[in-house]
Amino acid sequence: MATMPESLQDLGKSIMSMDVTKGADRFLDTLAKLKVPGVDMDALVASQRDSLEAMTIANQAVKNGGVEVGKWQMKILKQALEEIAKTGGSMTKVGPPKEVVGEQTDIAKRAFETAVTSMRELADILNTANRDATKAIVDRVPDSLDEVKDVLKVNKQGG
Repeated sequence: MATMPESLQDLGKSIMSMDVTKGADRFLDTLAKLKVPGVDMDALVASQRDSLEAMTIANQAVKNGGVEVGKWQMKILKQALEEIAKTGGSMTKVGPPKEVVGEQTDIAKRAFETAVTSMRELADILNTANRDATKAIVDRVPDSLDEVKDVLKVNKQGG
């Protein structure tokens, strides 16, 4: 059975090997070979290569975000294990109940504050990855649609 770090590494490798552009390239090459009367398929396909590039940028942003999330998860796990190791002795401490409960409450409070901080930082990483991924596509779609219209020679009146 694989250990947890090996499993996470395998997942990371799988995520990093994703390449949606290979399939899209093959699709565009196949599309270019089609013969449609009145449509310059080479021009249509060429116009969509920029869209493919935008998808590649978005894919890379998602991959980078996944890597950063993985790093943060490992950091959080490491911090939690270190905190457990550091405070393990105090959890079995014998003494006046008020003192023991007070110390355990402080430990719980620090753990909670650390978890909240980590969750906020992780949310920032995810927001950045999502923003970067969608920006490339959002910026590209209007141009792509205009290019398709130009290639198909459709005027603004719909004729």
